[in-house]
Amino acid sequence: CKGGGIAFAEIAFFEALSERLRPRAIFIVGNAFGWSTMALALMNPTARIVAIDLCPRPQEEHGIEVTNILAQRAGLNVSAVKGKSPDDVAAICARQFEQSVDLVFIDGGHTPTQQTLDFAACREVASPDCVYVLHDVVNFGLTESFVGIAKANPDLISSLLMRTPSGMGLCYPASRATNVEPVVRAFTEGDERIRALHASGAEFLRANRP
Repeated sequence: CKGGGIAFAEIAFFEALSERLRPRAIFIVGNAFGWSTMALALMNPTARIVAIDLCPRPQEEHGIEVTNILAQRAGLNVSAVKGKSPDDVAAICARQFEQSVDLVFIDGGHTPTQQTLDFAACREVASPDCVYVLHDVVNFGLTESFVGIAKANPDLISSLLMRTPSGMGLCYPASRATNVEPVVRAFTEGDERIRALHASGAEFLRANRP
């Protein structure tokens, strides 16, 4: 499959987050071969988990099959289905969940426009206290889109997780702050540190420019 899934350090992040949130309904945009879907399922064995993938190639179709076979053998409440975001999100969630989604993981099309559309579609089906995790925000140049999402949703607290390999983004309501903020502190840098890193990087580039 084209998609690689979350890194081991990001598994550690999700483990910490899952322990504090205890989500009951998890929705994932982007399944590929099921690595991230199965990781989240094993961390949350009592949760209902649904992952969708556009399946642009036969490999992703096979990834859907493999994910469902593994989940069934492990006794996990997981369904991986073919679907397009944002078009199919509402219908699939209505069909697959008996309750509102309380944890979303967005790891689908890695363009600014697609990330924004994915988030908006997920917000429509999620509970008011849902937590949103967005993969590859920094690595794929999706920071501007993430900032736009944060500005368009001022009721959510947003943070870039600079200590994750892909530079994931996180949005969560104030009602979840007590649970989420200790995890945020472990996986990001303070604003002052980020500014210092940017300044140091810019200085390095100036000094080493051919």
